[in-house]
Amino acid sequence: MVTIAVAPSVRAGLFNSPVDQLPVSERVKLRNGQVLVTGDKGKYTAIILVTGSQDIAWEVLTDYDHFSKFLPNTVSGKVITVNGNQKVVEQVDTRQVFLMNVQSRIRSATTETPKSRIDFRQIDGDLQSLEGYWKIEPVAPYSGAKANQVLITQVVEAQPKSGTPKKIFYSLFKNSLGEIMIAIRKEVDRRTPNRKTL
Repeated sequence: MVTIAVAPSVRAGLFNSPVDQLPVSERVKLRNGQVLVTGDKGKYTAIILVTGSQDIAWEVLTDYDHFSKFLPNTVSGKVITVNGNQKVVEQVDTRQVFLMNVQSRIRSATTETPKSRIDFRQIDGDLQSLEGYWKIEPVAPYSGAKANQVLITQVVEAQPKSGTPKKIFYSLFKNSLGEIMIAIRKEVDRRTPNRKTL
């Protein structure tokens, strides 16, 4: 009896997309359209997988002047100054807390790394502190393929001014992150040719 060993000419390797680097349970949730929001006590990470291009995701995240058209609770957003890749942006939000409408204003300094990252830090406003970044990473369906999705991540730390009940603030803030990510996905869908909004 003759045994013939056949070695494959191409070895399959582990696909290392940003999604594949996450724990299995998180990958499954993201691929099923869920938003992941983790963290506590003012330090959070929010992640969503969006079908669309890196260009459109960037366009949505940097459309500061039109945030009120697609972000929940946002009354206005505007660019105050521009200096190269650095901008000062003001955003006014309103939300219902118990039976009262509470309005907040944040003025942030942003630094943009085109089509991949936006760092932000509050320079004036109604919080004690707010800082973090947005990250956009292209995701292909398989190794070597053209990316057809983007992984959008927001890492943020927010602390209320003294006198604000921290437990309530943290709960509202964390919940709002998921709502914002869903709104961003819907806006990317809306701006993507031949896509229907979920």
